[in-house]
Amino acid sequence: MKKALEALRQVGLENYAHAYPDELSGGMRQRVGLARALAINPDILLMDEAFSALDPLIRTEMQDELVKLQAKHQRTIVFISHDLDEAMRIGDRIAIMQNGEVVQVGTPDEILNNPANDYVRTFFRGVDISQVFSAKDIARRSPVGLIRKTPGFGPRSALKLLQDEDREYGYVIERGNKFVGVVSIDSLKAALSQAQGIEAALIDDPLVVDAQTPLSELLSHVGQAPCAVPVVDEEHQYVGIISKRMLLQALDREGGNNG
Repeated sequence: MKKALEALRQVGLENYAHAYPDELSGGMRQRVGLARALAINPDILLMDEAFSALDPLIRTEMQDELVKLQAKHQRTIVFISHDLDEAMRIGDRIAIMQNGEVVQVGTPDEILNNPANDYVRTFFRGVDISQVFSAKDIARRSPVGLIRKTPGFGPRSALKLLQDEDREYGYVIERGNKFVGVVSIDSLKAALSQAQGIEAALIDDPLVVDAQTPLSELLSHVGQAPCAVPVVDEEHQYVGIISKRMLLQALDREGGNNG
């Protein structure tokens, strides 16, 4: 009983433990299926067209839920789908079958860039990359502009680092790869003139995006930002940055696939 209740809690149904099936929505019933799998705790979980009967909104919600559970439990999931966008949204690796045989296995990015044959190339034609890929897929982690917050490393050291690297902005992280904030040449000079620490140089309310943000939602954010946008995960750990150029390159690849 305890294991069942814990499984329901993990899929957000702890308040419906005593509900009957006809009292649950379609999305809730799918969550019950996930809860059953979590309670049994198999090494490998097979899901065959698990979300195909759901309306688009609930389907997307369940896909996100599955990705979160997979990240938490690190369980092997074999998910069968005829929806390529769904496969690319939730799959770490995708197997493409032709006439009952596997013709290519790889990450979505690998298959998009290097399709094994014309069948795979045609299969992937028209894929909406802006909806499938997220910020984490194109974020780049570079040591350039990265400032590690350590004892003794203050505004003067950070300012020299950015000037040596010819950068206007820097991204501050601390122990455990935790993202702290964004500084600029001007904010560091201001903190230095007032003999303050690097915390005083942090820019107020910098734009930060979640690693799971779809590329389609990044367009307005990155386009309006004065610098490359930092990307963080759900633990607020630094993933990397996305610049306007990086985003345009990713979307240009989409145009090439569609052409």
